[in-house]
Amino acid sequence: MSTTALDPSTIDLGDHALWTEDPPYELFAQLRREAPVHFSPNRRYPDEGGFWSLTRAADVHAATRDFQTFSSERRGIFLVDDFGAPLDVQRLQMISMDPPRHDRLKQLVGRAFTPKRIAAHEDHTREIVRTMLDRLAGRDRFDLVKDLGRQVPARVIGSLLGTPESDDHKLLHWTNVATAFEDPQIRTQWDDTMGEIHDVVTYINAVREQRVEDPGNDLLTALINAEVGGDKLDDLEIATFFVLLLAAGNDSTRATYCATMLALIKDPEQRQLLIDDRSLIPNAVEEGLRCFPAFGFMGRAATRDVELHGQTIREGDRVLLWYIASNRDPELFDDPERFDVTREGLDRHQAFGAGGRHFCLGAALARLELRIWIEETLDRFPDLVLDGQPERIQALFLNQHVSIPVRVG
Repeated sequence: MSTTALDPSTIDLGDHALWTEDPPYELFAQLRREAPVHFSPNRRYPDEGGFWSLTRAADVHAATRDFQTFSSERRGIFLVDDFGAPLDVQRLQMISMDPPRHDRLKQLVGRAFTPKRIAAHEDHTREIVRTMLDRLAGRDRFDLVKDLGRQVPARVIGSLLGTPESDDHKLLHWTNVATAFEDPQIRTQWDDTMGEIHDVVTYINAVREQRVEDPGNDLLTALINAEVGGDKLDDLEIATFFVLLLAAGNDSTRATYCATMLALIKDPEQRQLLIDDRSLIPNAVEEGLRCFPAFGFMGRAATRDVELHGQTIREGDRVLLWYIASNRDPELFDDPERFDVTREGLDRHQAFGAGGRHFCLGAALARLELRIWIEETLDRFPDLVLDGQPERIQALFLNQHVSIPVRVG
């Protein structure tokens, strides 16, 4: 993208031409300075109307915590109301709920998705990562995304849920249906979103029924048995949370792992710091999350007219909370565009949301998986170099690559 500043009134962040190589970080920096509450006409989806963008960390933080004004439920979390699944279907997901529905569901699933359960999965997660790396043995060239990035998180979340590896390809496909609808190449893989959702629910119900007959020591069994004050999850709630875990578990770690490894490949000095001192890897994970959050934004809708930074957001307007902008806010971080594995103060990043009710329930799993994955990759391949041009997904919501060709140096 050109370094020449643009008139903010002419900018449409929904224009995919701005996103072909990397997110438009320079543009976001300009908007933070000059137009922290910015309107885009969203010409790519003219029937959906435009959207407002919040790009400063403080504003994203405040809006995240003010569900009375900025609703997750009213128009969902995407930049369109209907991506093939209408709002009524999207609102079955906890991430597209407001209190009290959201709080009830999060309390119930929290009984099953505990830090203790995640910590107990560490050895198995390492085994999965090593197995996937073993499959690359003897290869001088491979693709970080296609040959490694897709397989590891699919198996980690699948093993946690108790689904077999033979079903991982289904889980990946359904993840794309749920989140990758913007990319025209991926979109051609299906043409009936509601039909795909029906297939997911049918699959999950069959697995759930099997768990009722034969309980296991897996997350799905724990979800079935989760109870708060006599209240339990019903069949549809279990199915929709299963889908949310598939999408979050696959997209989040894959996106941040691949982008972090790409940053380390591009900056061998930073990579060598981690090779020399493995105690820095948890901090490198946090810096990767800050610089390369898996989701570019989360959407909200205004429940009333609200004035912010001299702009009037009208009731019903869509508002996007841009994590890829807020995580690079110089009010939070010095030299925020620089990737630095020794950076301090990383507990302030917003990759898992900006706190409040919608803080990511899977943050502990993502951190565990990313730490192990980076450790094992650097052990096995300490000298990877780029072997071609990385390719990004054509999307605003998903901040990830579809291809990063590499070779052993």
